[in-house]
Amino acid sequence: MQAMALQRLRNIGVGSVSRPRCVPRVAGPVKPRIAVQAVSTSTGRTAPRMIQHKAEAFWFYRFLSIVYDHIVNPGHWTEDVRTDALVPAKLDSPDLKVVDVGGGTGFCTLGVVQSVEGENVTLIDQSPHQLAKAKAKPALKDVTIMEGDAEDLPFAADSFDRYVSAGSIEYWPEPQRGITEA
Repeated sequence: MQAMALQRLRNIGVGSVSRPRCVPRVAGPVKPRIAVQAVSTSTGRTAPRMIQHKAEAFWFYRFLSIVYDHIVNPGHWTEDVRTDALVPAKLDSPDLKVVDVGGGTGFCTLGVVQSVEGENVTLIDQSPHQLAKAKAKPALKDVTIMEGDAEDLPFAADSFDRYVSAGSIEYWPEPQRGITEA
């Protein structure tokens, strides 16, 4: 099913056959495209998009990662909110294979490993700076932590029992591509 969805997207010109590098090479300064309008395909309404390109996200998280767990998370992404957000994932067995896509510093992954064995969990994010914070957390020592693109995951279809992603999809340039990866 996933392969068919990706092929349909490729046939209509959406998606990519080759895997992009996670750290884009950019000539010259990156011009921020903060609050660019995006059009909803379901409603036709526009809404601001915070980050439109992976190069911008790289630099955004390069600096935000320094204070992310101390300022950003406590302000809106608390342990109680995380616990509630993970309920639909039905993390009801320690043997489940779980991928946390766009997992950043591992805050959501910390909630996952409360129910699932760390060696069965993979955290993937495009920001090496966010991932460095995740790797420093003792509770995530058994988790596979890797750099990668949420819109082009490096896994075969059905590699995981559960796919979780919390707090990052709003920053993906093409969230529909990321959803087809689930």
